[in-house]
Amino acid sequence: MADGQDSGAEVSAGGYREASVTPARLQTMFVLLFPTRAPSSFAGFGEANGGIEPLPPEDAAARMEQLREVEVALLGTTYLESRRMVRWPLGRVRLPQSQQGPGPDHADVFLVTHTAGAAVWECWIQAPEQPLDAARYVAWLRFDGAGSLVALLRERIGNIDRRLSSLPDLDDCFPLTILRSASDHPSVDLIVAEQGADLVRLLYLDRSSLPLKGQIVGDELGRDFCLHEGGVSLLSQRSALDLRTNEVLESVDGALVLPPRSALPLLVSVELLLIERAVLRLLHERLVDTEVPESMQRLIELKAQVLDGLEEYRGTVAESNRFSGEVTAYGERVLGIDALYRALNERLDGVTFEITTGYQQTTNVLQFSLTVVLGALTASYLAAAIAIVHYGHDLLPIVLWAAGAGLATAAAVVILLRSRLR
Repeated sequence: MADGQDSGAEVSAGGYREASVTPARLQTMFVLLFPTRAPSSFAGFGEANGGIEPLPPEDAAARMEQLREVEVALLGTTYLESRRMVRWPLGRVRLPQSQQGPGPDHADVFLVTHTAGAAVWECWIQAPEQPLDAARYVAWLRFDGAGSLVALLRERIGNIDRRLSSLPDLDDCFPLTILRSASDHPSVDLIVAEQGADLVRLLYLDRSSLPLKGQIVGDELGRDFCLHEGGVSLLSQRSALDLRTNEVLESVDGALVLPPRSALPLLVSVELLLIERAVLRLLHERLVDTEVPESMQRLIELKAQVLDGLEEYRGTVAESNRFSGEVTAYGERVLGIDALYRALNERLDGVTFEITTGYQQTTNVLQFSLTVVLGALTASYLAAAIAIVHYGHDLLPIVLWAAGAGLATAAAVVILLRSRLR
């Protein structure tokens, strides 16, 4: 931010700037992301979906086409044509109006499925143009907030999710907040200088009335992933935020507002991070809750399932450009994906060790048994040959000599091998 710019803001005792001028009016769009389990053999939604209004086909097509353009740039045409990740339109949820001021009136809901076994509910919400109100937005975006949009949407799509994925409930939501200047195009430096603490508070979904420390605000604002002037892209463990001051949200018709294309790479990267984390959690739960795989082939298949999504993601998204690579690396750390991946690998190593140890024990038992049997048979054969020379055709003493020699040799071999093993 330019230090010499007269922002009309003063530094408070908490170390961040408080606006002394009228805050800029901003256009705000929320994308609420609910990770879940992917339904098996999913081919789209039916006509009746729990009272949710059908989404106009032209609105769904416009949003999906815009997202597809960005996904082609990030992931490539081959990846999209493989249909590993597919977006399905569900419908439009009407939102009740609050007496505290104007709020969004509807949410457009989509389901993003991935063949690795995870999915994400994607809820698009357009808020009325207004100055940034961090406290109100945080209440909307928390499960336990007054007038929570998250809680309302979880309830509305929860029955559908339980029918599709058999999960108890949607217990996690990751919001992306898209902010655009609506009038006079104030510089991003000015907005950050005047309302940087509010931006970080919104990023943390912090409902406390106490001011954040200036160092915390500075550290988060300094961790900006945006590559272009006039923009800020932030990511935390709780949410993501994208601010730009050189473009605005544009209405396609009375009910549909599309975000600028510049906000969508962050959205796609976050969605894939959430899918990656959900897949690793499912696989970790499977390893912890089930018995050790009964064969090495089953273990190899399980390892392939674990590594497939992660290696694919790192190969297509993380290396596609600098923005997605940095967002991915940071997101995997703050969202706990790296720690989950290490825990999963440790569990896989433990399972591998158990199977390898079992095979070694089985092999040792077979080798032990073969040694005893071969030694006994050899001794019996030699004893029988000697007995034939001595006793002629008298069968009984020959059999007794052969059996006795075999048993004695077997006992001696067992005693010798056990002493060696000790």
